[in-house]
Amino acid sequence: MAPFPITARFVGDVTAQLVAIDTDDTWDQVGEKAAVHTVGRRMPAPDPHPGYEVLLNGSVLPGQSTVADLFAANPVPPLQWFDIRFRVREVHCD
Repeated sequence: MAPFPITARFVGDVTAQLVAIDTDDTWDQVGEKAAVHTVGRRMPAPDPHPGYEVLLNGSVLPGQSTVADLFAANPVPPLQWFDIRFRVREVHCD
């Protein structure tokens, strides 16, 4: 358990945020921590709310994986840029 600063931008927002996360957080929790600065302030939340995805260099990070899991496999510097977006809903055609 260690605090870690990131730079987060909610896709579609004009402002990046400095967000304090914890290495024990899941990426779903990181998405929530970052989104609180944008959703409901500068961007409306969709109904129903699909949740959030966190992206690093354009790749979606697994929501239930922890920050520490990624950092163990791929060291990330403080203030690394992460994008946050609403979870992309899968469309099923029957």
